[in-house]
Amino acid sequence: MRTIKLLFFLVLASVCSVLAAQQYTYQYDDDDADAENTSTSPVVEIQTVEDFSALGRLARAENKVIFLEVSASYCGWCRTLEEHIIRPMIISGDYDEYVLFRKINIDSSYPMKGFDGRATSPAKFAFRFDASLTPTLLFLGPDGQELSERIVGVNTLELYGEYVDIALAKGHAQLVN
Repeated sequence: MRTIKLLFFLVLASVCSVLAAQQYTYQYDDDDADAENTSTSPVVEIQTVEDFSALGRLARAENKVIFLEVSASYCGWCRTLEEHIIRPMIISGDYDEYVLFRKINIDSSYPMKGFDGRATSPAKFAFRFDASLTPTLLFLGPDGQELSERIVGVNTLELYGEYVDIALAKGHAQLVN
């Protein structure tokens, strides 16, 4: 009897964990188009950085904070963060005046340039910033200096947007002062 109870508990725990994981990975397909509460938000891609020296010049000219997501293709939390926090921020337009949203994928090997104009890779760039965990959000100035405290990982989505807003406000205040 005790073995049956233990087996039942293990099966129940497995089912609950699968259901909880599906909450963040559900994708609408064409059959869901008629269902209520489907997402109609436009698809927005977060630009991948290939030249930080050019991005720095743009940030300086427009007096904007560089919001950099350090991501990886295998990072489920990165996708969740992009879907629930970053893309809605971009779509809202509320940040257009003072933020440049960008990302790098540390498991990609595309060539890029750092703030100094030298050739690098996403992994090497992230290593220089000690940003090996994903997701990591960096709030950078035109020269690559961190303007406010980075955010590493995801603790709770309910409060995450507020943490990002605070970091962006601090970063922008550093730029204008």
